[in-house]
Amino acid sequence: MKKFLPTLVAALFICSAVTAQPTAGLMAYWRMDGNYVDAGTNFINGTNFASTATTNNKSVANTAMAYANPGSPVVQYATHPVNANLSFGTNQDFTIDFSVLTTSTSHPGGLYDNNLNSGGPGIFMWSANGFPQIVFNFKNASALTTNGALPLNVWKHVACVRAGAVTRIYINGVLNVTAAPGTWVPTYTLPGQFGTMSYSGYTPPQYNGHNGKLDEFRIYNRALTAAEILILASVALPVKLTSFTGVNKNNTITLNWQTAYEQNSSHYVIQRSVDGLNFTDVDRVAANGVSNLPINYSYNDILPASVKMHKTVFYRLKSVDTDGNFGNSDIVAMQLDKTVIQLLVSPNPAKDVLQVQTASGLAGNGVLSITDMMGRQVYRRDVILQNGSNAIPVNISLFRPGIYSVRLVNGSESHTKQFVKE
Repeated sequence: MKKFLPTLVAALFICSAVTAQPTAGLMAYWRMDGNYVDAGTNFINGTNFASTATTNNKSVANTAMAYANPGSPVVQYATHPVNANLSFGTNQDFTIDFSVLTTSTSHPGGLYDNNLNSGGPGIFMWSANGFPQIVFNFKNASALTTNGALPLNVWKHVACVRAGAVTRIYINGVLNVTAAPGTWVPTYTLPGQFGTMSYSGYTPPQYNGHNGKLDEFRIYNRALTAAEILILASVALPVKLTSFTGVNKNNTITLNWQTAYEQNSSHYVIQRSVDGLNFTDVDRVAANGVSNLPINYSYNDILPASVKMHKTVFYRLKSVDTDGNFGNSDIVAMQLDKTVIQLLVSPNPAKDVLQVQTASGLAGNGVLSITDMMGRQVYRRDVILQNGSNAIPVNISLFRPGIYSVRLVNGSESHTKQFVKE
């Protein structure tokens, strides 16, 4: 029987190591903890124009910035000064990485504008059929996400990357779209802007502001790898998985995992593999949904005989949000009990040929024998067992119908299985 048990705990336990977030090439890092202070090494501090402190995806107060804007003029936004470290030329790769929540798309809403009208990078929200889309514009060309990629009132992690001849948009660590940048030579003469995009040539200036929230805004002077973006996304997603481990007792695997917090989480899918590459779903476990406290989960997986034949079994945890987005944990490898041999027989009942399958932890000589219900040996064969799986066909066509026992001996270890001869 498989079971799980979630348990709320009041304090964090010691957890497995968390992969470090990328810092190489980090030019600016605005945590947006109620301000626009640059936590990076270049100190490109921003100036706030009426945007307000709000909660992040963990519902922690004063850890993100909120914007509530009309189409024009904008009343809530922020700027950062012109800085050479953020002035990407024609050939410079870069990455703009952040978390966003959108509450309305009544008009195009700017997320980040660094001289968009002069060919610099610009990222803004667009509405298509009532669903928000992100537009990433560089050198006067745009790449759009698929329709519905960013539902309203749901936090998403976004990474916009320029890498050579392509621009890319990642949503929650997954590549969403690619496109070629434009051909303009970008210039950087105006301050960069958060929460808005501007239109030049108007007096007073005309803006389209964002309706929603921004958090954890980073700019790199290089193209982050997919693996690095996945690391940043895993930190930003509604479920923060701090540990995932397993314990083997008599080939029943107890999986344990802990979340530091959960926001809009739906369930977890237990996935198992015998090769570490191809995973199948075993079961699903309901998530707590919303919590700012650590939660411990436990799940018992009683292994079927076909899995026990292998020396190692692999597990992965799939975290699924209420909007259907998901992320996978690291893989946990479990060594099975160090029995020298394991035994399966098929088909059962058998008529002509019995397939004896073994999983041997040690290579060496063995003895395969078959006895009837009276204990009389009716078959004996010396076998050479290889390290791993072994298949031994046995001709039983001349056996009388009845119940028989198959015994395989290797050194001091032996296993017995029964089968029916038709």
